[in-house]
Amino acid sequence: MNSVYIHIPFCLTKCGYCGFNSRPPASDNEAGAYCQILIKEIENCKPGNSELKTVYFGGGTPSLLSAIQLADILKAIKKKFGSFGDDCEVTIEANPGTVDIYKLSDLRQAGFNRLSLGVQSFDPDLLKLMGRRHTAEQALAAFRDARQAGFRNISLDLIFALPGQSLENWEADLARALELGPEHISLYSLTYEPDTEFTRQKEQGRLTPASEELEEEMYLAAIEAMGSAGYAHYEVSNFARKGFRSRHNLNYWMGGDYLGFGAGAHSHLEGKRWSNFKDSDKYLAALAKGNSPAEMEEELTREQRIFETIFLGLRMTEGIAVGEFEKKWGMAPTKYMPKVWRKLEENYYLEKEGGRVRLNIEGLLLSDTILADFAP
Repeated sequence: MNSVYIHIPFCLTKCGYCGFNSRPPASDNEAGAYCQILIKEIENCKPGNSELKTVYFGGGTPSLLSAIQLADILKAIKKKFGSFGDDCEVTIEANPGTVDIYKLSDLRQAGFNRLSLGVQSFDPDLLKLMGRRHTAEQALAAFRDARQAGFRNISLDLIFALPGQSLENWEADLARALELGPEHISLYSLTYEPDTEFTRQKEQGRLTPASEELEEEMYLAAIEAMGSAGYAHYEVSNFARKGFRSRHNLNYWMGGDYLGFGAGAHSHLEGKRWSNFKDSDKYLAALAKGNSPAEMEEELTREQRIFETIFLGLRMTEGIAVGEFEKKWGMAPTKYMPKVWRKLEENYYLEKEGGRVRLNIEGLLLSDTILADFAP
């Protein structure tokens, strides 16, 4: 285990598309109480013997916490797990409008060395549609301030296939992001998650989703723009300059172990998976009583672990190393659900080269549907 995830569930407002465990704080004091309990959970864990390689603060909007609160959580991690290695990737997610040069400088000094900015769009109408609280100008200012504060590893998030978004809108967003020159860019196709405002509006006929044809055009335009600008496409939605792939997320996609702390956080260790109460009150109450905050625990079966290895492996553009898979599981990947593999080959979604099997561009376009067929 060499990765730690910290979940901060608080946001200024709940965006219309967001299906994550996030909400506005109920009171001015709630964030402080949450941090104290979160630190207690960290102190109670069994850290293992591995040196941490990645630490990731996600949410929600972790940057809503004060720099002192965030630094205290980092200190608790270091105290429990030992000092981070020189190359430890320490990421914090932030929304434009919640950070300035002073806060970003404090975060950099505290030990954060990677910043993930939730820009989502530079178009004012689309930002308003999504319920985002920042402006394009604030996004640009946050990026400039982060550079001035010393962040040399910055990732930007953008969303495409939004209702009313044209291909021209999307290409303009891509161009503005590339002008900034971040080290990493995540480009997510809008999904309609359960119990979100977007999904309710869609079901009521008040919101018209982008067509599949337009979504495909946008994805292909993004791949071309990223490639032309020197970014490697390494996962369905992720692009990076050389040496700047998200090592924390790569650990997930390669089936690595990690510990998660906070409300709704997930953990995985040697085939065992568990997750904390999503409800912050239940999470806080469990730890306050000295109990485990885990709401769910399961021992993954061999079939589940093989499925996840294939599901996650095929999300990466390099695909699955057949030899490594055979060594770990005692069989070729195509021996698991052979009918699904045959269907992929018949539809020309697969490429086999250099001892690896992967989805081609057409396969990546349909990856959510294709990969679900592998589920046990």
